[in-house]
Amino acid sequence: MAANIKLTYAEITRVSNLLDTSVESTLVPRMQEAKEEVDSLLTTNLVLTKASPALQAQYQKFSTALTAATDSIKGYADQFRQIMSSIQDMDKDIADKVNSSQ
Repeated sequence: MAANIKLTYAEITRVSNLLDTSVESTLVPRMQEAKEEVDSLLTTNLVLTKASPALQAQYQKFSTALTAATDSIKGYADQFRQIMSSIQDMDKDIADKVNSSQ
């Protein structure tokens, strides 16, 4: 069975960093902005005695779930980095063994 393996370290790093940046610079700030807008709406312009607190609590659960999802995105980026690091270590170990046998 033939194995096809190709790693482009620069591309792995680029995509991993893109995932991190997307979370830190785009997703989290936009989610926070949306939560602030919802909180403001429910305390100033859509104020209902029972429904507004219920809506606010529900949005908080939704926001918490989204935050967990963004953590998963960063975890995915870390997996790419770990794969790259493992392959780099393996490659170095093979080279060291080959060089020590000469």
